Amino acid sequence: MAIIDFSEIPEAYKGSGEQDSFELFARDFLEFFGYGIVQGPDRGQDGGRDVIVEDIRKGISGESKVKWLVSCKHKAHSGRAVGVTDEGDIQDRVTAHKCAGFLGFYSTLPSSALINRLEGLKDSIDYQIFDSAKIEKNLLQASQGLQLIRRYFPESFIKWQKDNPKPEKFFWEYPELLCDYCGQNLLEPQRSGIFVEWEKFQYGENERTREVVDLYYCCKGHCDEVLRPRYLLKHNDAIDGWDDIPDICIPTIYFKYLNSLLYELHGDTTFSDKAYNKMINLMSAVFPYISREITEEEKIAIEDLTAIPRFLGGLG
Repeated sequence: MAIIDFSEIPEAYKGSGEQDSFELFARDFLEFFGYGIVQGPDRGQDGGRDVIVEDIRKGISGESKVKWLVSCKHKAHSGRAVGVTDEGDIQDRVTAHKCAGFLGFYSTLPSSALINRLEGLKDSIDYQIFDSAKIEKNLLQASQGLQLIRRYFPESFIKWQKDNPKPEKFFWEYPELLCDYCGQNLLEPQRSGIFVEWEKFQYGENERTREVVDLYYCCKGHCDEVLRPRYLLKHNDAIDGWDDIPDICIPTIYFKYLNSLLYELHGDTTFSDKAYNKMINLMSAVFPYISREITEEEKIAIEDLTAIPRFLGGLG
């Protein structure tokens, strides 16, 4: 699903005072991408070019500069592909501006007929196309790209930011939650892993008590498979239960888990000193990640967990 709505940039042929925005965006994007700007956009007769850029190619014999004629076509408002009639006299335009290649910069897609036309010119000129998907992919890969999204597509940026939340910086440094086997931070760059509680039960005549004797955090899979037998050997009369760390990073789940934890501590549950300290560390490290709005993906996760009974690790 596309993240950037290219129709946020005004149409090119309407005199709103912002009709050059797509060409300006093309210039800024190509500079961010690594091209040198030879000639930027301007108004008036441009001879079939919107921007001219160059890239420097290094070889054994030295450096060479290759110039590209950039043609910007902004059709996001209609959704139409860029066709052959939109790009007339490609080779003549490239030659007239003393360029070696043609670069199509489009807010939609090129038509198959246009691609066939360009393929037919490959013996004479190079070509490349930046369509909406390629532009978006490159913008999302770097902080400078995100700044361009924020500048030219403010509504899309707000939506992206909501679905890709960053932790609030309540502390001098972001807390870490390290895997007890491999040492990987389970909160960055992407929240992952599980935490495993080891608990013992004692049954009296009219009561049952529960003690959490140990707790560890780890990566799913191999790290857990290594740690589990070690803890089983230490606590052979205890049983283990686990929860996903990404789930507890969801604000709603964090709140429910914290309420449940307080209820258990008030009731029949106790923690060993080690398990208690590990739990405090977990809740503290996760807290900056829950002080925010819920993403669309997390709303789905909450619905799924609500359908699972509590005794199976859900919220039902």
